[in-house]
Parts: sequence; structure tokens; C-alpha cells
Amino acid sequence: MQLNLRRVAIAAVAAIALFFGLGRGTSSAGEGLANVSLTTKGAGHQDIPLALPTPRGGTATDEFYATLRRDLELSGWFRIIDPAAYVEPTGTGIRLGDFDFAAWRTPGAAALAKTELTTTADGTRAEVWVYEVAGGTKLGAKAFSGPKTSARMLAHRTADAIILLVTNQRSFFDTRVAFVQKVSGNKEVFVMDVDGGGRRQITKNKAINLAPRWNHAGTALCFTSYFNGNPDLYVADLAKSAIRRISARTGINTGCSWAPSGDRIALTLSPGSDSDIFTIDPLAGTQIAQLTKSPGIDVSPTWSPDGSRIAFVSERGGGAQIYAMSAEGGDAKRVSFSGSQSTSPAWSPKGDKIAFVGRDGNFDVFTVNVDGSGMQRITQGGGDNEDPSWSPDGEYLVFSSTRTGASQIWLASAEGKHQVQLSQGAGGYTNPHWSGHLSW
Repeated sequence: MQLNLRRVAIAAVAAIALFFGLGRGTSSAGEGLANVSLTTKGAGHQDIPLALPTPRGGTATDEFYATLRRDLELSGWFRIIDPAAYVEPTGTGIRLGDFDFAAWRTPGAAALAKTELTTTADGTRAEVWVYEVAGGTKLGAKAFSGPKTSARMLAHRTADAIILLVTNQRSFFDTRVAFVQKVSGNKEVFVMDVDGGGRRQITKNKAINLAPRWNHAGTALCFTSYFNGNPDLYVADLAKSAIRRISARTGINTGCSWAPSGDRIALTLSPGSDSDIFTIDPLAGTQIAQLTKSPGIDVSPTWSPDGSRIAFVSERGGGAQIYAMSAEGGDAKRVSFSGSQSTSPAWSPKGDKIAFVGRDGNFDVFTVNVDGSGMQRITQGGGDNEDPSWSPDGEYLVFSSTRTGASQIWLASAEGKHQVQLSQGAGGYTNPHWSGHLSW
């Protein structure tokens, strides 16, 4: 089934309808109009022809445009038409009536996004007007303001607006990805914008720091650090730029995962010979409950979006596999059934699937329904692919991959399509974790 996002039925009045239908839709608006509609198979198919002329006016237009174009390409919704095919003169107006739609039907655009940057006394203002081309219809317009140095932020907000106006789907450029990178032989925690820019270093302790995980408010990260010699658990308050240790129990303190309510952290502790799943208070670090007690390892907890269940890795059945249990412990049922090693579970925000890493020669990313059915392979034949994490809407995954050499952060749609590298630089990027929607 194809998702007809804004299929156009044009008569005396151009009307836009949002509906589901079978087959690729078309639109017509009389003699001479291109037979092009805003129809798509879904995220990752890059099948909406979009014209994106350079912004009018202002300063920092190069940075704004480069960021905006990369965002729209990363989203997987659009096939951006080569600017060499544009026939409209550069600098033509952006509002309805300022330009001729015929100039955009010629290169075969289904959608048109026109932008303008204005420098003000307080900073920069970005304005975007989005159109359906065949019927000459405005889909909507948005404006955003920020400091003079905020071209990247304004571009991200503009990209989100374009995607929402064309597809009626909320995008993810108001999110960030936390990750670990090698720095001078150590491993430090960073966060970055989804397009790989806007990097911010969180830890600078010149130690081994691992597995950062966002809280659901996007204000803090928990992670494991060997700063004091033992794998202890820390929390970084991002608003205050403060880091504190919350669990330094004997053995490992690792694999943290915040409950959706924010009042508990699940993690792996090893007070005895086995490792088990526990919950602790994220402020005081005090133990709340021990959730597993089976022989063998139990590690890597991840919460269901409603907070009622936890998936984790266990060797209780022989070989590491994914299990799911009540958030209060007990009632564990096996979810993964292929291969001898399945690790790194991540529960989808939609609640229906769990992403994980399986070994089939190399390490690859898979998804499976919560009941263990419908396993789907996301990566194959490209180095080791590990540490999957979902976008807030459950439509995309980020993961680390060595397919081009040193590990980088990659994105794929939930179907495994449209795989693209996010991180930039020499590599050594691991343990990505995708935040929810942020306001900072």
C-alpha cells in the first residue's frame, strides 16, 4: 500500500485531501500541467520530487541552504530536483503571486519550498512557503527567528516545517544523537545534531566512557565511565553542564535505560557471580528492585514506551538472546530465535517492535515484533552494524557501522531502506542513542 500524503484533486478550486489509497495517484489541472502528485510509498523511498531554490536575501544563506538540503535528503521523503534544471531566475519572490508555477512544472516538481532569510537587529529570521506545484496551491508557510549565529538551527526548523506541510508527518530535526568517540586513546561522550553537525562534547575526563542514554525529557544522559577505575554509572545534567556519579557498586554498573516516567533507571549490576537487571533511583542512586535472578548473564535493559515491560539480553536459554518481561520482574519470554548471539535490544517508540543486533558472520541490525514474529533484517553485507536506536516516531534507526572503515553513525528507515551516514570525520563513533524531541 502506498501512502497518498497530499494527492491533489484540482477543479475550479484546488483542494488538497489527505488520504490512504492503493496505487500511485496522479493529479491534473487542465491542459499543459505535469501529471505529478504528492504521493509517496513512505519514509525512505525518496519519491516526492521537490524543488528547493536557494534562499532570498540575508546573510549565512550558504550555511542555511546546505543544512536545509542535507536535512531534506536525510529524511528520505524527497528526490530533490537538480538546481541546474530550474528555469526561474534566482531571487524571485517566495509568496503566492510573486512567481509563475509553470517555471516549476517544467523540471517536474511536485512540491516547491521557497525560503527567505532576513537580517534583523536581533538576529536572523527564516521564512518558508511550501506549495503543491501541479495545482498551484499553497500548503502552508512558517517563520522562525534566532540569533545571527543560528543558521543551522533555523535550517533544521525549516526542514521540519517542510516535511510536516508536505507529508503531514512530524520529522526529527529537533532531536539529537548521543554517541561515544575515541579521543586520544580514550572514549568520550558527545551529542550531535541528526545531520552530524552541531557537536558538543559532554565528558572530558580522559577515561573510557560508554553507552550514553537519554532521559525522555532530553535533559540528561546516563552513561558508564571507568573514570575511577570501576565501571560506574554517571548522569550528566545537560542544562547545568554537571556530571555526578549515581552508582559505584562493586562489579559492573552499566547498560542504563531510563523509564519513560523518569523516576527509575534500569541497569545491569553484578553483586555476585552473575549479572542481573536492577532498577535504581536516578537522583539518589538507591536500589529500587532486582528484576532478574536467573543463572547466566542478564544485561542491556530497554523499556517499552508505556513503561510496563523491559526487554533485555539473557543467556538463560543458552547463548545470548532477547527476552521481554514485566517492568516489575518475572514473566520473561524469549523474543529472538535466530543465531547464537542476539544483543543490544531497543524497544520501538511505537511499542510494536524491538531492534537488536544479531551475528551472522558480521554483526547486523534486525527488528522483530514483540511477540517474536516478523523478524526483518535491516543491514547486510557492510561491515559490523551495532547499537541500534529508534527515532522518536519509530520510523528510523541510527546505528554504528564499519562498512566504510572506522565506525561511523548511520541512519536507515525502519524497513532498512535509505541508509546514509550521519557522522563526519575520521570515525571511531559508537553507541549512538537518539533523543526525543527537544526544546533546546
